[in-house]
Amino acid sequence: MLSRNVRLHLQRVQKVRLSPKRRTLAFALNTKSNDFQSSFDRPPHRVSWSRSPTGLFGQPSLVSPSSFQNLALATLIRAKLLTERIVRARESRDELFKVVKNLDRLSDMLCSVIDLAELVRNAHPDLEWVESANEAYEQLCEYMNVLNTNVGLYEVCLSLAFTFLVNSITCGPCRL
Repeated sequence: MLSRNVRLHLQRVQKVRLSPKRRTLAFALNTKSNDFQSSFDRPPHRVSWSRSPTGLFGQPSLVSPSSFQNLALATLIRAKLLTERIVRARESRDELFKVVKNLDRLSDMLCSVIDLAELVRNAHPDLEWVESANEAYEQLCEYMNVLNTNVGLYEVCLSLAFTFLVNSITCGPCRL
């Protein structure tokens, strides 16, 4: 099914000494389409220089599908602790001025794992990884929806806005 020009090119390429990688590609292109597909589905075994598994995307904490649940749980615990800190920020002026930064940290914390789970559940070929990523995604998105209706976070943001408003009226726009 390959065009005549491609076949002629392959014949010329085969006469030239090729590196193993190019030889594999030239061989794959010169065979039936099923062989071509299988050469990419099952690449040749490569020697691993590392002794331990590197994990998904090079993350050592993601070596198995179940480790995705551990990552989601650890993120959820950290997010809840940070949420509590933000809600208690009204007790201290210093903490109140850290609210915006802490909200940004909270968002980054949740979104980094949610985005990773979204990628894995849509692109990973292994069904176990897909299911685990889907569970992590749903668990963290559910918590994010809880945060969107959290009255304590709303009240802290309102208090922060009021503090900035009062300071801008009494102290001027540049002094806090």
